[in-house]
Amino acid sequence: MAVRRQRGITLVEIMIAVAILAIVATIAIPIYEGYIVEARYGTAVKDMRQMELIFDDLASDNDLRAVDGNSTAVRGVYTDATGNVALGNVGVCPPASMTPPVPWCDPWNNNYRYQRPVNTSQTYALFSAGPDGTAGNADDASK
Repeated sequence: MAVRRQRGITLVEIMIAVAILAIVATIAIPIYEGYIVEARYGTAVKDMRQMELIFDDLASDNDLRAVDGNSTAVRGVYTDATGNVALGNVGVCPPASMTPPVPWCDPWNNNYRYQRPVNTSQTYALFSAGPDGTAGNADDASK
């Protein structure tokens, strides 16, 4: 009498495959999340470099007082109806209405921020409050 061998996958083989996939996922997910965080910071720095070019042009053409009203307060960066950069109150993106001015949003859905520390100089700071949305923490992004 010939012995017939059955074909197929046993429960033990399926459990081993699932365990291997779980181990791979446990290693891969934190690495992937690290790449996402790095990409967001990179995007924030790129955006701030673009803003820096715009503010440097404004400073050389008009003096920054025309932009910030000679204020040393932290202001949010916006785009007005004509596509020019404007400053306003710091808010959360996206705005309640999409009519101009529209906030220039960082990768964490907050306004980019602008501040001129001394109102008599042409120096300024551009920064993002980072993932937590609170300025002044270690997770802030700046150029």
